[in-house]
Amino acid sequence: MNEGSKNVIVNTIKEWTKFTGDREKFTGVANDIAAIARKSVQEGLSFMKTQNVDVECETPENLKVLGVQIHVDPVIDATFPTIKASVVLKCGSATRTIVINPNMTISAGGPPVSYEQLKKAVPPTFETNAAEFVRDAFLFVARTGGKE
Repeated sequence: MNEGSKNVIVNTIKEWTKFTGDREKFTGVANDIAAIARKSVQEGLSFMKTQNVDVECETPENLKVLGVQIHVDPVIDATFPTIKASVVLKCGSATRTIVINPNMTISAGGPPVSYEQLKKAVPPTFETNAAEFVRDAFLFVARTGGKE
């Protein structure tokens, strides 16, 4: 194998290694953002519980409104060489998506915030987005009984 052939393969391996590293990084960030979003949704449900609404919110992993499960899931769409990361909040047809941008800013209603800032303190726009999702989920279940 000549030097040019080796360089072609070495460059491909470098690109693949960068891709797999980025995929792992985005997976970790998406998991962190999902945990923060679950906590924000849990706080909204806890407030609803004080208003005598039928919700379950004892743990961030088990969230229900009127008996219907709320899902907060990290989503990684990684097809070489592109990676797209997000967190999807879903309860029936009530859905919100938190986008993790390539520059590690988070778009969740309002201006994007850096991942580092979000880890330090949850901005009001993030909490408002979660509250609007809780409202949408409640209204969806109340209107349809949770059936799509």
